[in-house]
Amino acid sequence: MKLDFSIAWKTGAHLIEEIISQLPSIILAALILVLFLIAASFASSRARKIALRRLSHQGAALLLARLVHTSIALLGFLIAISVIAPSFQVSDLIKVLGIGTVAIGFAFQNILQNFLAGILLLLQEPFRLGDFISVTGIEGHVSDIQARATIVTTQEGREVIIPNAVIFTNPVTVGHGDAQKS
Repeated sequence: MKLDFSIAWKTGAHLIEEIISQLPSIILAALILVLFLIAASFASSRARKIALRRLSHQGAALLLARLVHTSIALLGFLIAISVIAPSFQVSDLIKVLGIGTVAIGFAFQNILQNFLAGILLLLQEPFRLGDFISVTGIEGHVSDIQARATIVTTQEGREVIIPNAVIFTNPVTVGHGDAQKS
C-alpha cells in the first residue's frame, strides 16, 4: 500500500506561498501596531500629567490616562487588522462579539466586577498612591491602583495584588500620606 502525499504537499506549498505573499502586509501591520502602542504610551503619559495639573483627583487622572492608552492601542490594532485583511470591517467584529456576549459575561464576571470596582475606586479616591491601607488582614502602602487590582507593598517589602472588588466590598482602614510609615 502506497501513501500519496501529493495533495498534502500541494496544499502545504500553497499555504506557504500565501503566507509569503502576505508577509509585507503582516510586517506593515506589525509596524503600525508598534507605532500606535508607542503613541498610546506617550499620549497616556501626557494625559496623566495634564489631568494631574488640572484635576485634584489622582484617580481620575489615572483612569483618563488608561482610557487614552486603551483607545489609541485599540485603534492601532483595528488599523493593523485592516492592513492584513482589507475586507475586515469593525461591524464584523461587533457581530462576532455580539453572538457570545452572554457566555463571555458569565465567563468574565469576576474580571468585570473587579474592573467596575476599580473604576469606582479611581473616581471616588478613598485612598491615594503612597497611602497606608489595611484590608482583609493585608497591610501596606499603595504602590499602584489599576483598573482590575490595587497593588500594596507590605512592610516586609512584598507586593500584594488585591482585587478591587475585595477592596470595594470590605472595610478598609486608610492612613493618608506618610503618617502610618514605620
